[in-house]
Amino acid sequence: MTILFALLSSGGGAAAAEEGHFMAPYYIGGGILLLLLALLGALLAFGNGREHS
Repeated sequence: MTILFALLSSGGGAAAAEEGHFMAPYYIGGGILLLLLALLGALLAFGNGREHS
């Protein structure tokens, strides 16, 4: 996650985009994917659901 914030806050992405080595969208997408997978894992681990009568 810190790599994501470093790339976004440094402003170096614009210069790298002109050179063709701009990887920030992959880091952003990967970070979001990992976050969603972590939330899905937490839902499966801790989401006991409702009690059935």
